[in-house]
Amino acid sequence: MSNAIDLPNTAYLLPEAIPNWPPVWWSWLVLAAFLLLTVIIITIAALRHKRRIYRYEALQALKEVEQASDKVLIESCISVIKRCLITEGHETLASCTTKALLPILDQQLKRAKWTFTEFEPIFTEGLYRPDSQLTAQQRSDLVQLTSYWIRKHHA
Repeated sequence: MSNAIDLPNTAYLLPEAIPNWPPVWWSWLVLAAFLLLTVIIITIAALRHKRRIYRYEALQALKEVEQASDKVLIESCISVIKRCLITEGHETLASCTTKALLPILDQQLKRAKWTFTEFEPIFTEGLYRPDSQLTAQQRSDLVQLTSYWIRKHHA
C-alpha cells in the first residue's frame, strides 16, 4: 500500500507558482532607459561643473587678496571680474573701460544689496590716488559685491 494521499477532487489543488524570473520583456527597456537617463544627467552635471569651475577659482583668488592693500584689492576685483567675462566668452565687455563696464555689471545683477555704480569712484579713481583709503566697511562691501557677482552673474 502506498503512503500517498488520494484526494477525491483535483479541483482543489493550487496551480504552480509563477516564477519571478525572467521578468517581462519590456522591463529591460525600462532598465536601459533609466540607466541612459542617469548617465545623461551625470554627464550634464559634470560638464556644467567643469564649465563653471572658473567661478570657484575667482572666489579663491578674491579671498587671497582680501587682506591686501586697498590698491591691490581694487585691482584684483576688477581683474577677477574681467577674467570671468573673458572665460564666459565676452571679450568685448572685458575690454570696455571700467566706467562703461560698471552699469553693465549692475544690469546683470537683478537683486543686489549694493551696485557697482555706488563704487564707481573707488574703481575709477581709487587706483590712481596714492592717498585713497578705504574704510573697513567699504572693503567688506566691495569684496562681498564682487563675490556676489561672481556667483550669480549670467554674462
